Amino acid sequence: MGLRERASTIPFMSVAYDHRAVSQSERIAVVGGTFTPIHNGHRALLHTAFQTASHDDGGDGHVVVGLTSTALATRTRSDPAHVELLGSFETRRDALDTELERVSAAYSASYEIIELTDTQGPAATRADADALVVSPEAKAQRRAHEVNRKRMTDGLRPLEIHTAPFVIAEDGTRISSTRIRDGEIDVHGRVLDDGE
Repeated sequence: MGLRERASTIPFMSVAYDHRAVSQSERIAVVGGTFTPIHNGHRALLHTAFQTASHDDGGDGHVVVGLTSTALATRTRSDPAHVELLGSFETRRDALDTELERVSAAYSASYEIIELTDTQGPAATRADADALVVSPEAKAQRRAHEVNRKRMTDGLRPLEIHTAPFVIAEDGTRISSTRIRDGEIDVHGRVLDDGE
């Protein structure tokens, strides 16, 4: 389990969850999401973030993982029932940390988990960030470009945008949290028996 500590008073970041100390020369990749339930698509996103931060396995780096706050999920989700299924931020953070411990073992990069209270988070404001890792979904791609426009408006250099691949379920469609919640597939993309 990582070291928990309070973050600075930056509005988008109310909780920091540091795994290891960050050095000044590290490459920093930012990734964010709700990560509930954690599935193979999320794992692909996290692996892409660690590969990016680790200089494609050539050196140390740091991954900033933004975990959507319950309040932000409530504001941005179209189906309120899905928000109720998320669980508490603390429970989601602990599950994400457990997954990050597994994923990060293959890389030299450290990580931290922060609470996202807005849709752009540290990607829009963190001057030392180098890259933003996103899914191929149109909404994620659009938000990545919005982040870079805001950074340039604020005098910050734009981030490299790295896109993780979609992970396909055994039925040939992509894995998603919605499909898992709806009972179509499990977190590994296996099609679930519909009771027939």
